[in-house]
Amino acid sequence: MIKAVVGKTAQGEELKWQELLSEELVSLASTEALFGGKQTFVLEDALNSERGEEFLDLLEVFAESPHTFVFHEEKLLKAETEALKKAGAKIEIEKVEKKEYRFDNFGVADALGKRDKKGLWLALMASWRAGEKPEAVAGLMAWKARQIKNIPLSRELVCLYHDSHRAAGELELLLERFALKL
Repeated sequence: MIKAVVGKTAQGEELKWQELLSEELVSLASTEALFGGKQTFVLEDALNSERGEEFLDLLEVFAESPHTFVFHEEKLLKAETEALKKAGAKIEIEKVEKKEYRFDNFGVADALGKRDKKGLWLALMASWRAGEKPEAVAGLMAWKARQIKNIPLSRELVCLYHDSHRAAGELELLLERFALKL
């Protein structure tokens, strides 16, 4: 039996098909298991590779095999899909849900660690758009300053935090000013 699985992971013994010759695959397909029974072999991204046509030529051999051959692919093109259907393959396609963009708040820390003024300012603006709390961003920046062992930066960030609570300005604006004078 031939299965083509798109999107989700396939179960079975994964074959290192890059290292196998066509003759070895034919032998594997036509040979019974040592203790009887059927085996499942997984070929990862085999159809969309340089040797894809070679595998398409072997579909008849795989279809007649007592074993199950699973082709796990990221996507199937029309030609491969038609060839698989013609050989009697069962095709399973899992729809991949698009993941919603999630803000990476460590971008602020990375930019601070690199002392990248523009990158830090852009990361701060992205964090405000993502709804991050200024206290959390200030804490992350102070953590990064301590991690890179820059005591003056760490002190300045802690002072900014306390100044914002003493009504010296909004923490967002103080952090933005800090980033621009870095």
